[in-house]
Amino acid sequence: MITKLTLTLDNEIIEAAKAYAKENNMSLSGIVELYFRTLSSETGNDRIPPITKELSGIASFSTAKQDKELLKEALNKKFL
Repeated sequence: MITKLTLTLDNEIIEAAKAYAKENNMSLSGIVELYFRTLSSETGNDRIPPITKELSGIASFSTAKQDKELLKEALNKKFL
């Protein structure tokens, strides 16, 4: 069942939301509905976008090296 909802917001917020909706080929109603669905989801997993769920776990990282050492190696590889 679809029900009408009236919101009162600052005009700048509305204009920014309209621009965002247009850039992302969405309606304001769709954005609000998606936001409310996210807020009302009972489990944290429902808040993770499907693409993130799909890709999670495919990358593996070695914990043997420190971040500083990994950064040093990456910079040496790129610039040397």
